[in-house]
Amino acid sequence: MQNNITLNNNIRLLLSGHETFSAIKNALSHAERFINLEYFSFHDDETGNAIKNILMERSRKGVTVRMILDSAGSWRLSKRFKRELKDSGINLQMFMPFTIHRDHRKIITVDGITGFLGGFNIGDVYLKQWRDTHLKIKGDAVHELERIFFSMWNKGHHDSELFRPCIDGSCDDVPVRIIAGGTGKEFRAVADEYVRIINSAKKRIWITTPYFVPDKKFLNALHMAALNGVDVRIIIPSWSNHPLVSWASQSYIDSLLRHGIKIFIYRDRFIHAKTLIADSHVASVGTANLDALSFEINYEVQAFVYSTRLVRELEDVFIQDLSNCTEETKEKRINRPFISKIKSGIGRLLSSYL
Repeated sequence: MQNNITLNNNIRLLLSGHETFSAIKNALSHAERFINLEYFSFHDDETGNAIKNILMERSRKGVTVRMILDSAGSWRLSKRFKRELKDSGINLQMFMPFTIHRDHRKIITVDGITGFLGGFNIGDVYLKQWRDTHLKIKGDAVHELERIFFSMWNKGHHDSELFRPCIDGSCDDVPVRIIAGGTGKEFRAVADEYVRIINSAKKRIWITTPYFVPDKKFLNALHMAALNGVDVRIIIPSWSNHPLVSWASQSYIDSLLRHGIKIFIYRDRFIHAKTLIADSHVASVGTANLDALSFEINYEVQAFVYSTRLVRELEDVFIQDLSNCTEETKEKRINRPFISKIKSGIGRLLSSYL
């Protein structure tokens, strides 16, 4: 696990697609030296083309633009779309078309000064239909995002000259640890940090996740926290773009309720945020879901921020999200339709493959 905590950072929470893409487009438009972009899913639609056009314009102005797009997540991109990027001078790499490992990260860095990460992919669907959470970072943590990006780019060859962020004193003294998940040394790094934080919690653990198919180690940590009096709450969606994963998530609810963990079903849009709040001092935002794919197979990136201000902001967001939720109870579970019980059984049976 990476232990390098950066201290000189400014963090801004982004909660809607409009807010996130506006901040990203503004940062990209002001790039002077280089842009590094690593994304799971990039769409050929109004939002995707708006960002593509900015990248092409910056590239033609002499800005070095590097892009890594996952071949599976961005499979709908046409040859024409990718050719236009390359013809404008953009360096484009498509990540591993033939592998079970996916590059699930969402990273942007601009001039080594500004960085973005979180749950939002790039496309119109994320403007209205999805509820997600993203971070804008200025400060030394951007160096960590650069390091993670270049670990994927050309097998880790770091060919950029980074600026020193926040030399004008514009950043707060916010500690941030950026943890990459993936293969090799990064195997289970995000999952292990989650478990460490859960085991250390004294008052609360509030989690939002779109996919909840935890392994035994993670599940045991949640059970022990709740049995020790920690207020454990989890928000999961009422529907999913992966139905089998949704069925599998349902199969864990009865056990969670028996251990005193509160489960809330988000009824509005599809909630895609990947956040964790622990006590009053640490919050996590990033790309990792609570399932085997994110814990052990895919390449992920997660920010762990030690800031009471960000925790308070995310607590307010969590409480607001609860207003769009219904709470699960043991009585509801007993009386739910038989077909729902069948689906959750099938999901649990297949959970090791999800």
